[in-house]
Amino acid sequence: MAKPFPILGFDVGGTKVAVSLVLSDGTLVSSIRVPNKEREPDDVLPAMVSAGKSLLADAGLNREDLKAVGVCTPSPLDFKKGIVMAPSNLKKWKHVPIRDYLADAFGSRAFFDNDSNASGLAEWFFGSGVGAEDMLYISISTGIGAGVISNGRLMRGVTCDGGEVGHMILDVNGPLCNCGLRGCWEAFSGGRAVAQRLQRELADFPNSAIVRIAGSVENIDMKTLSDAVGENDPYACAVWDEVMERHAQAIGMLHNIFNPGIIALGTIAIQCGDLFMKPLLERVRKYAWKQPLSACSIVPGKLGSKLGEYAGASVALYALHELGEWDLPWTKSN
Repeated sequence: MAKPFPILGFDVGGTKVAVSLVLSDGTLVSSIRVPNKEREPDDVLPAMVSAGKSLLADAGLNREDLKAVGVCTPSPLDFKKGIVMAPSNLKKWKHVPIRDYLADAFGSRAFFDNDSNASGLAEWFFGSGVGAEDMLYISISTGIGAGVISNGRLMRGVTCDGGEVGHMILDVNGPLCNCGLRGCWEAFSGGRAVAQRLQRELADFPNSAIVRIAGSVENIDMKTLSDAVGENDPYACAVWDEVMERHAQAIGMLHNIFNPGIIALGTIAIQCGDLFMKPLLERVRKYAWKQPLSACSIVPGKLGSKLGEYAGASVALYALHELGEWDLPWTKSN
């Protein structure tokens, strides 16, 4: 049996960076969170490197022991050059050559991908998709994106923009999306879009259950909406029904296109549990063919709050797999 080797992973988000030391057999050795809210990349990047070196030192390792470094960020990005372009929730990160920066800092190979692909890989290797040849991981959070595994390979597309499922058009007359299109799935059901809708509609209703739970209109988010649904607030329940109908429509469409064996759902689906999953599973039957749907498991992701710790490392592991240097966990011992 080959000895597991160490990988450093970096998952860059809008408020924090998850820095993790992971072994190739899926063992999470340790992790650190680096603040990233409203910070310049020139401040965050050195802090990321410092955190990574600290994890190595605490584990009794040095840079020469590293097999590789993996990093993921929100899109858009230049996959081939390893550059963060200008993500909407990383407004100060413009044309940042993050892959090569980390490669130089650690004297190691570094690999780069977007956060949805990275999360999909993590769930495929170590979570709900273990052993699958065809699966979708759909991140349903502030925005909506997917990691698509097809015939045992990550699907990136010709410009490496594959998986942007949140920008499927569900209704050409629908709300304007942050991407510039109209009627996107994300514009109907993404966490930011739903929160903004509630803030607009409840601005003149300070006695609403949602406002009461949130404390103020400005603090309304998906959590406060789900809490109000739990209290059977009529307005909250009506909005929740609309949001869930759009989720079912989009997931049914994706199911018919990709015919996966597993659709794993992240973040909001995990946090809300049956409040999310039960209406979704009831409604998706209207939008998906019966026979292939019966062969598909639609489930919450298994990694939960640990997803960020595995995402960056999984980018590196997949790259090593493509190079023939790492076997998938269910095919051979690593």
